[in-house]
Amino acid sequence: MGEGGSVVCRGPGTPYSDAFSPKASSPDCGYTYRRASLSPPGGAYRVSVQVTWDVEWHGGGQAGVVPGLAMTAQRQLVVDEVQAVVTR
Repeated sequence: MGEGGSVVCRGPGTPYSDAFSPKASSPDCGYTYRRASLSPPGGAYRVSVQVTWDVEWHGGGQAGVVPGLAMTAQRQLVVDEVQAVVTR
């Protein structure tokens, strides 16, 4: 996630719905930054993602599985502010 942390999400995730607020936490898999991105070069974290699919197909009277199809991407992510909330 750019600051040394990582997250592994399993399963298909939650389908998109505009009923979810962009400010709400992820319903099934998410990450919380603990520090703003002031120190890294360019003031941004370099974030990487890899998505892996196991595809099962059926058609024309045949079927098969294509395991481990993977897609990766990277981008710079600016984390402007991190706030702490003190609770008891």
